[in-house]
Order: sequence, then C-alpha cells, then structure tokens
Amino acid sequence: MKTPINRGPEPRWDAGWRIAETVKKLPMALASAAAFLAALFLILGRSKGAVLRAVDLAARSPALLVAAGAAISMVWRFSGAPFADSDWTAAAADALLAALAFAAAAQFRITRLASTCPASFRLTIGGAPLFLVVCGLAAFILVPQLSFTGAFLLAGALTLNGAAFDRRAVTGAPAPATLKAAVRLESAAILALGIPVAVMLEAVATAAPQNMPLVTPVFEAAQGFLFAFGLGGSLGLVAAYYGNKLKFKKKAGELAAVSGVLAFVIAPLIGAHPVIAAAAAGLLWGEQTLALTVTRVRLRRIAERVAAPLAYFGFGLALAPRIFQADLLTVLFAAAAVTIMRAGPRLAALKKTTLPRESQMFLAWFGGAPGAASALFLISLLDAPSIVAQDAVLTVGSLAVLFGIFAARLTSRPLVKLLLKQTALAKKRAMFAG
Repeated sequence: MKTPINRGPEPRWDAGWRIAETVKKLPMALASAAAFLAALFLILGRSKGAVLRAVDLAARSPALLVAAGAAISMVWRFSGAPFADSDWTAAAADALLAALAFAAAAQFRITRLASTCPASFRLTIGGAPLFLVVCGLAAFILVPQLSFTGAFLLAGALTLNGAAFDRRAVTGAPAPATLKAAVRLESAAILALGIPVAVMLEAVATAAPQNMPLVTPVFEAAQGFLFAFGLGGSLGLVAAYYGNKLKFKKKAGELAAVSGVLAFVIAPLIGAHPVIAAAAAGLLWGEQTLALTVTRVRLRRIAERVAAPLAYFGFGLALAPRIFQADLLTVLFAAAAVTIMRAGPRLAALKKTTLPRESQMFLAWFGGAPGAASALFLISLLDAPSIVAQDAVLTVGSLAVLFGIFAARLTSRPLVKLLLKQTALAKKRAMFAG
C-alpha cells in the first residue's frame, strides 16, 4: 500500500487557475443579476393594483423582512445545507446597490445642489464626512477586533445610509417645502457621492497580493474609478441627449434606466467598477436631462420598490445571524453609531442654514441611519476575503444596520408629529411677538 503524499501548499499555477475561473464567472454573475433586476423593473413598471400594493407593503416592513430572512437563514444553517456561492451573493448585492445608486444620482443636478437645497448640500459635504471621521475613530477605539483601515471601511459602509425612514410621512404631511426637498435630496446625494468613497476605503483595507506593492489594491481601484466614470458618464450623457429630444421625451426615464443597466453590465468587462459606473450614468443623466422632477422621483420609487425589500430580506439571510457573535463593546458602538454619532455631525452641518431650529433638529434625526444601501455594501464584501479584519467589519456592520432599521421605523412618524407640533408652536410665538 502506497503512503499518501503530502503535496503541501496549493501550487501557484493551480491557484492562478482558480483566480482566473473566478474572474470569468464574475461578469456572468453580474450580468445575470442585472438581467433579473431589469426584468423586475419592467414588471413593476407595468404592474397595477394588487401587485403594487403588495410590493409597497413589503417595502414598508423592512424589520419583518430582515426577521424573515434571518429565520430562514438559521433554519438553513441548522439543517446543514450548503451555503450560497459568495460570488453570486455579492453580484446580486452589487446589482441592487447599483439600482439604488443610479436612482439616487438621478435625483439632482450636482452643480445646482447648493442653490436648490442648501440643507442637503451641507449634510452631504459637511455632515457625512464628519460622521465618517467620527465613526471610524470610534470604531477603531471601541472595537479591538477592527484594524484602523477596517474601522474606516465600516464607517464608509454606514455612511451610505439608505435609512428605512418613512419619507412619505413627511411628503404627505403639511411640512415646509424646503424640508420636504431636503428629505428627498440629502439621502440621494450622500448615497451617490458616498459610493466612490466607500469603494476606495475597501481598497485601502484590502491586503495586497503576495510579492506585490502595498498600494496595488488602491491603484487598481483608482483605475476602475476612471473607467467607471468614463463609461457610465458617457452612457448617461447619451441617454440625456436623446431623452431631451421631442421624439423621445416621453421615454426619458426608460432611456436613463437602460443607460444604468448597460453601464453596470459592461463595466466588469473593461475593468471598471459596476456600481460606480451605474452611479455615474445616473449622475450625468441627472445633470443634463430636461425631464420633469416627477420622472426623477418615479425612477427612485421604482428602484426602491424593487431593491429595498430584496436588500432587507437578503441582509437577513446573509448577515443578520452574525449579531449573535457581537460582544458588549460592539453593541455599544452600534447603538452610538445610529444615535449620537449620527445626529451630532448632521446637526453641526445644519447650524449655518436658514432653517428654523425645529427643522434642524428634525433633519438631524430623520435620515442618515444605515439601511438598505449600507446592508447591500456589506453583503458585497462577502467575496472579498483579502480585506483586513473582514469578519469583524461584517459583524459590527450587521449589528449597526439592524439597529438603524429598527430605530428608523420606530421613530419616523413620532418625529414627524413632533415636528408639526413644534412648527405650529413656533408660528404662534411669531404671531404673538409680531
């Protein structure tokens, strides 16, 4: 009988072959996810009545979707069934995140954001970066499992927000028009402009391949940025150009959606980041289009109807069970990240705006919490084992997103009621003072 030979580590040629096979599968996974998502968009865009009501009900119950996904995940784990392939899971998360990023970027003209809605502009360029710094430093100090780069990667993921706040509670209430505009635009701007920052932080937190310079992941990410902005921006400009013509004006929204899907599918074939490419298509289309605001809002509403419920359910399936690995320090950090660390920087950013005090307090709390976008970005990290302290990032991030979802749903309507009450009292005081 022959003695088994210990072959040692996997040969380099075999490891390279496995990497090549993964690279070959990635475009197919992304294309399949994009095709599935496009089909959902088409079906939902043509649906009426009971189908839309069912989808709206799901979108309004994120906590239940997370709980259902977590319950199914636990049963699946206890049964000993095999886990889903991380490449396909991450590709699906990228497709949903690209849909949210594209629709968010299409909501505004970046060159006019400061004049259109000063509050949203300050929350985007002031509140979000300040939260990123505060959250990253706090994570590094409070959670010993996190490296410095991992802590800021976590902060970048939580900055994307996608909060589960019920924006209809504001838009349907007799609130000031400036406040309604801020609620609609600030989350869109932070998500659209925060995606590149989060992806770069992912590259910084990624360990370089063996015998390669430490800056290799950053260089590759920067190259992917350049290609993604070029590809997505070009497609967005083409969609806006033809959508502005009288012949295609009624199809402006459909042309925009096609540009986003094409950017997402083509991006991995040329070494570009697919999510950034889709966001760039939305950003350039939003800058150049002459479409009405209702077209922009319709794009985002359809994207959120499709992506948000799937994001929450997928988050429950993939990451929610990780909360059982959390310790006390992780719980404290997650609770602080969705309360004090979130509201403080937002309130500081709003100090110099002309909004009344009660509106500033409302915006400081209503928005900015981690939600669908943060959940999808964390799921997309499942196929990135080279990230330093990946397991800790996913565990802490999962708990923070879970806290953010529950906090947002529990406080949405009470915050609106308190705002309306405070606004009425302020009007009475102004009337008596006059």
